[in-house]
Amino acid sequence: MAIRMLAAQGHAQSWRLAKAGVCWAFSSAALVAPSAGGAQLINVKSAPIADGGQFAFLPSANLGMGGLSIALADSTLDPFVNPAKGARLRRTRVFGAPTFFSVSRDAGGGFTLPLGTSVTKGAWFTQIAVAMQDLDRLGNDDQIFAPSPLSSVAVDVSTAADDGHSSRQNRYAHALLGRRFANETSVALSASWWTLNAIDGVELYYQGSQRVRQHGDALDLRLGILRELSHGQSLEAVVVRNRFAMNQDVAFNDVFWDPTQRQFVPIARVEPNADRSDTWGLHLAYTRPLADSTWRIGAIVTGNRIQQPSLPNYDLPEVSADAGHAQAYNLGGGVSRSTGLWTMGVDAIYEPIWSETWVRTDVPTETRGGLPLDAGTKTLENRFRYDNGIARAGLAAAVPLSKDQSLTFEAGGQLRAIRYRLDQSDAIRQSRSASTQSWNEWTRSWGVGIRLGGGDLHYRGYLTTGAGRPGFDDNGGVVLAAASTSPPGPGTGFGGGSSAFGLTFDDVRATTHQLSFSFPLR
Repeated sequence: MAIRMLAAQGHAQSWRLAKAGVCWAFSSAALVAPSAGGAQLINVKSAPIADGGQFAFLPSANLGMGGLSIALADSTLDPFVNPAKGARLRRTRVFGAPTFFSVSRDAGGGFTLPLGTSVTKGAWFTQIAVAMQDLDRLGNDDQIFAPSPLSSVAVDVSTAADDGHSSRQNRYAHALLGRRFANETSVALSASWWTLNAIDGVELYYQGSQRVRQHGDALDLRLGILRELSHGQSLEAVVVRNRFAMNQDVAFNDVFWDPTQRQFVPIARVEPNADRSDTWGLHLAYTRPLADSTWRIGAIVTGNRIQQPSLPNYDLPEVSADAGHAQAYNLGGGVSRSTGLWTMGVDAIYEPIWSETWVRTDVPTETRGGLPLDAGTKTLENRFRYDNGIARAGLAAAVPLSKDQSLTFEAGGQLRAIRYRLDQSDAIRQSRSASTQSWNEWTRSWGVGIRLGGGDLHYRGYLTTGAGRPGFDDNGGVVLAAASTSPPGPGTGFGGGSSAFGLTFDDVRATTHQLSFSFPLR
């Protein structure tokens, strides 16, 4: 339930129209497995919001080893990342990876069941996969409590939005087709498509909302090339086109003071929000043996051009924006060693990002000094400069049980350090400001598996800390802080217990468990 006042023309109304917190965490860059996070699609985050594990359902042989990907091949995930690597699969196989994820404090969770098959025949190879996903409802899903003396006013919004029982299920489909050539070169195309009825955690970021109805889709197209060179060297390139489109219809109970009835009058309202993102990406990678056949080194270069023409009106502890774009890059290197019993590796990635977001006024307005601004003018410009870093390390031990059977134990971790400087220009207030923000996200991973002949059965999991989501009360309702009378400055802090725009954030733990299997058909 929200209490609204009619805003006067001028800066107050412009700020109300512009109040759209930017958070790239829910953009298309999040639609990749964590072990592929250093390749192809780069996740640009401006707030320490826990991503959860909604899109980390693709099977990964290196998931338990911290998601190593630069100098250590990942036989199960690689064809999804670079479709040309499907050429390395020489047998027809079926695979699956039932995946569970949960966010502590009952702040999110869900289950995904992916199933697929890879087929090779002569010079041609293909892969097909589908997945069904079901997300948990958050809190009690019907009430979000705000500290207001009017919180006892009951309002029915069932006619303004869905009845609370709409589907929270998503669907995923993936197809790959490629060909090997005589010069050890492989070329392949892949397409992945999501139908989305829910993005984990989104409903937590609309202060005072009663229900959020989501619907949209995402499309990921890839062209991959792999060249196997002499002496164990390999060179690869991937071109990516990714599109993400999500609509969020948010139901509110607005309460107005009616002077004729001398009481507060509730009015139901549905606010449409659109989240759009378009990404072009280019990824290059090179690996080769080092010193002897047990050591390998690798290097990657990745570039993304991200356009986000529409940002949703989230109530986040973040600067305002209604559109933006970014240029993001990954420069990384890795080393790995594989012996009969042991496999180990380390990845290091530097991630420079330049991002700009802005607010355009919908109506003519005036600056604080009285200068007129036309409709469509950028009234707030935010320029971000990121210097992020990613470090991964992993270790695995294979214990032989018999001639064609072995037991594998895995452990690893990842550190993602996010640092950015924000330069902000406010045309209405005729002011400039600068601030810096930083936080670390830690991931611990583990795994155990058994190989039986040509088949594999593995359990892998990982735990991520260092980010947060809105807190909950003992009854499952989302806890909101008292409404702020003025927008927060660019130096607003994040983390446990912090609040801005009315949301109170608490640190959470995001845990993912995956049980994967792969068996040859012939």
